[in-house]
Amino acid sequence: AGPHPKALSGRVVSAIWWIFAVLLLACYFANFNSVLNSKSKHISITSFEELANQDVIDYGTIENGSTMLFFKNSNNPVYRRIHQHMERKKSYVSTMQEGVRLTQEGNFAFIGEAVSLDLAVARYCKLIRAKELISMRSYSIAAPLGSPLVKNLTIAILQLSESGELTHLREKWWASSCVGSDEAHTSEALNPHDLRGLFLLLGLGLGIGLLLALLELLSRARNRAKDGKKSCCSVLTSELNRRFGSGAEGTEQENSDKNKA
Repeated sequence: AGPHPKALSGRVVSAIWWIFAVLLLACYFANFNSVLNSKSKHISITSFEELANQDVIDYGTIENGSTMLFFKNSNNPVYRRIHQHMERKKSYVSTMQEGVRLTQEGNFAFIGEAVSLDLAVARYCKLIRAKELISMRSYSIAAPLGSPLVKNLTIAILQLSESGELTHLREKWWASSCVGSDEAHTSEALNPHDLRGLFLLLGLGLGIGLLLALLELLSRARNRAKDGKKSCCSVLTSELNRRFGSGAEGTEQENSDKNKA
């Protein structure tokens, strides 16, 4: 609809622009469809209740460990179902390393202590830990009754905590070594470098259109110079002035030339 460009350069620029727009929309909808399919296939477990209510992902913990005993002795119905599932499937592991390995292989969720899981997530980029915590437990250093080590250790730990040394050590050893791990868990959006071919096509097409427009302008200036018996440079200059800001002067000059003729 509407007026169409008659010159070859205008047609080339218009065609390249529409090809770029159609391909860009095609890439967008293809990426949008893949994101929807990946989200529909990906099962996100954020709580123990969601874990207990599904049968797609298997899960387990260390056999005869404190975590297994917690689920076994718990009165919470959700935790009881988790323990019954692990008993029925025999999905226990012998070590923490085995649980991490099974989780990396896929279709398995390992239940363990948050500190150990945070360290595993920081070391293995394919892992992610759910935010829900069942209970917080503290660890202490045991010493003989009446030993002076208790007071000395308590003061030393308080000094390390107040000086920020414990925070520094946690950031040092628990820091993630995964480059771009946050982006890996997000949706795979289109990046500018993924579309560099389209923009290269657009730039190439615009360059060809500009070159054709320049050739058409030179050809027209040459023909007008031959008809008016003028120099090609003067005609080309008047054409450029008429197109780029000096349209009134060019029109007056053209009208005066016609009146003289």
